[in-house]
Amino acid sequence: MSKSQQIEMAIAAAIAFAGATPAFAQSVDIAKGEQRAAVCMTCHGQDGSNPVAPGIPRLAGQNRDYLIKALTAYRIGVTRTDETMTAMAKPLTDADILNIAAFFSALPPRKE
Repeated sequence: MSKSQQIEMAIAAAIAFAGATPAFAQSVDIAKGEQRAAVCMTCHGQDGSNPVAPGIPRLAGQNRDYLIKALTAYRIGVTRTDETMTAMAKPLTDADILNIAAFFSALPPRKE
């Protein structure tokens, strides 16, 4: 199995685990996600909807599983590479990623 396939399997397992049981879902802490996401808002905007530059995505209202997959991939640094995002994601624990994803997905998306 190639390194890329191993990484994809690890990401898929993390996503599957995130939604595995109602008990686990209850352990997600949006308040902790908001605390950990404070640094994210420097670029993605205070409400997750107003990025400071073109090309920086809006995170508010994004699908939780998509955010988990993206942050996990940045943390691993192989399938998604961005100098800033990889550096930001490297120290995140699995719980941090789940909480941050829950926080941003719970925010209302910006209406155009």
